[in-house]
Amino acid sequence: MKINYGVKIAPPTIEIARAFGSNKEPVPLKGGQNTSYVAGNIVLKPAGGKSGTEWRARVFSSLPESSEVRFHRPIKSIHGDWAHKGYVAWTFLKGEHVKGQYDKKLKASRAFHELLKGVPQPEGLKTPKGPWSTGNWVALSQKEFNYDQEFMDLYNQIKPHLKPLPEDRQLVHGDMYQNFLLDEILPPALIDFSGVWAPNGFAEGIMLADAINWGNATIEELEVFKQVPNIEQMAWRGALTRIAELAEHIKWFGMEKADAVQKARNFQKVFDYLNQNF
Repeated sequence: MKINYGVKIAPPTIEIARAFGSNKEPVPLKGGQNTSYVAGNIVLKPAGGKSGTEWRARVFSSLPESSEVRFHRPIKSIHGDWAHKGYVAWTFLKGEHVKGQYDKKLKASRAFHELLKGVPQPEGLKTPKGPWSTGNWVALSQKEFNYDQEFMDLYNQIKPHLKPLPEDRQLVHGDMYQNFLLDEILPPALIDFSGVWAPNGFAEGIMLADAINWGNATIEELEVFKQVPNIEQMAWRGALTRIAELAEHIKWFGMEKADAVQKARNFQKVFDYLNQNF
């Protein structure tokens, strides 16, 4: 069953690209929800809500440069706005999606989250508004895990490992695993920022769970994650995030329950790794 992840808008036209300073015809970019387009040296994405668009633009236009990590910068339209006809524009980042190389990715993650430390919690992250943010709230003990028995069976394997979380929280990227671009010369780039207000290390915990489940990473490849403080706890909560997301997809998008349950059960690989290596 194909899941509809919300209202789709028409692909961007060259007129929209020109509004952001590019004369190139927009071409679809593969990956994510297949809603991004590249037009020369810019990337066009659906704008979403005005407040979120403006907040994201303010944050990423003000972050200092780093020699250890690259990230998109927002581009204003020729009309002086961050959005134009339903789209926003960001700088294009050179690089390729590469499996593994977690030492480079974790170094870039540390640098990126250091840049984000002073950013205050935005209003948009103070309440969950969809399956992904709800999954984060469940994993961070801000919402009860209350789903059908198949999901509860998985949660009951995680629950004994959950310990109190640090009080300090900051803005982190909650979906890093598939959103690194690596280049032979340039530092790693992080794209498609998915903001979460969480303890430092939560982003890497989700990334570790994803690397095991989606990336079939080897034990040797994963060894570098042990350098992240409190990584075991964060990885349990990373798996919990993904399982809660899948349960929420049934409610939000009509995902077939059997499909959601099967995908959730695949995270057993994460449980096995954590039980055997910590």
